[in-house]
Amino acid sequence: MKRLFINIYIVLLVATLGCTSQTGQVVYPEPDFANVELSSSSALVEREGGVKEIFVSTNREQWSVECVADWVDISIDGNSLTIYVDENTTDALRLAVIDVVAGSEPDTCKARFKLTQLGDNALDLSATATANCYICPTLTTIKFRADVKGNGLKDGRSRYMAIYDSKIKDASYADVVWEATYDGDKSRSVRIIDSTPIYSAEDGYIYLRTGDIEGNALVAVYDGIGKLLWSWHLWVSDSKIEHSTANGLEWMDRNLGALTNQMDDVSNRGMLYQWGRKEPFLPSPAEYVAMPTHSYDENYNLTESEEEYAAIQAEIMANRVKVNINNTQTGDGEYEWQYVGYSAPVALNAPGNIEYALEHPTTLLACRTDIAIGEYVFDWYMQQDLVNTSGVMMQSDSALWGEAVLGTDYKTIFDPCPPGYCVPPQGAFGKVPAEYACSYVSDQWTKEAYGWRWIGGNGDFFPSVGNFDVSGLIGETSEKMLYWTAESFGNGAAGYGKAATLFVAFNDIYYGIYPLLDPTIAESWYSYGARAYGASVRCVREQKK
Repeated sequence: MKRLFINIYIVLLVATLGCTSQTGQVVYPEPDFANVELSSSSALVEREGGVKEIFVSTNREQWSVECVADWVDISIDGNSLTIYVDENTTDALRLAVIDVVAGSEPDTCKARFKLTQLGDNALDLSATATANCYICPTLTTIKFRADVKGNGLKDGRSRYMAIYDSKIKDASYADVVWEATYDGDKSRSVRIIDSTPIYSAEDGYIYLRTGDIEGNALVAVYDGIGKLLWSWHLWVSDSKIEHSTANGLEWMDRNLGALTNQMDDVSNRGMLYQWGRKEPFLPSPAEYVAMPTHSYDENYNLTESEEEYAAIQAEIMANRVKVNINNTQTGDGEYEWQYVGYSAPVALNAPGNIEYALEHPTTLLACRTDIAIGEYVFDWYMQQDLVNTSGVMMQSDSALWGEAVLGTDYKTIFDPCPPGYCVPPQGAFGKVPAEYACSYVSDQWTKEAYGWRWIGGNGDFFPSVGNFDVSGLIGETSEKMLYWTAESFGNGAAGYGKAATLFVAFNDIYYGIYPLLDPTIAESWYSYGARAYGASVRCVREQKK
């Protein structure tokens, strides 16, 4: 087919002369600028091709149609455009732009129609269930529903749902927020997503094609004035997810967003999450580094000289500078990362800072100090909404990631895991002995390079990914690990704004593990478990009722 330029004319009666009012004054008409409108602004056509029809409304006698795509043909009948689309014999999506231009220079007006045609049959990532994250392979045309928030059609627990609907309304277009891979090479990061995402108003889906590089990306849908309505994490990986069991749960073999679970490979890190948020944040892009240790005798007395001790400490500090780097990769995304100095806005009522968080998916919302009570507010979600009998502020029990009871279907609209998976529930990492002794360590975990292996559980390796602290700085890469569960502490409990985490640390004298599985432990361990922290997630299979 050939590119078409079609000029046609429609005779319109347009008032151009002034008239006299009843008072005798001459009334001149409003300025008559060229105007043109289309019955729709976009359409989606299957790979086999097809026919689309749109209607043109204009106040000018002369208007023209322009299209440079040689796989599109157009016929005109009155003010109706019929668009004929050939079969797409390639694997890629293709886009045609049809411009309708009314008037003549210098008084012209243009209306644009975007026609998207699928390549190979698009893989429907949301066919079984909707979610905030989807696993997809490279070099594949994919689609997913963009008319529902997360798995919102079945979420009835979070306070957000009491005010806002689960449907996404007024969507106009889609775009890439960011894309990144694990080697720190920004030229490779632009190849996670291969095409501009296309939002189809006809069926409420987003369509796109993944690139040839494995990694992660965030894709969002926007309204007509550019407001971000919702975003989805695309976990682009060609390796099959394996599973193992522990404590009655079926676990993924890697962290959420990771490409592998090999001990010394930075792609085992996965994404980091503030508790209750669905938006992923990037881990450090630096290679793992072995941290030196001090020497002790059997009585835990240092056997080093002051000079040796100082040299080891200097090496540790130098290594921490190397491995703890706030990652700023964005690929072809439109956003920039905002990590440090972005305190959560003051929110006193539910649904707190959720709307702000949704519209700012690359902003880490650090905790703030409540001046009134002289305490840190560890939660990004709410400044306060509960006051105890003594008048002291207590953090909300937000349930943003569910009630987290083993054996129940607790997944919420903000859960960051893919369809069929969720954040681990209460008790996922086992029970800590009442004496809170190191026996739990020797029975359950063993130290390996840059992480720990759960010998008392599923036998899998859990890397020392590091985490974002309450200020927004990334730290403890290669040294410690912090893994979320979906259980939160609030509603008057100790440990303001905290959640149950698996916190694993290396001490100079011994290996210690501190699972924050109840509020009393959370209270004694300062900020570990703060919901403003950015920590890892190891997803488990959803538990059905």
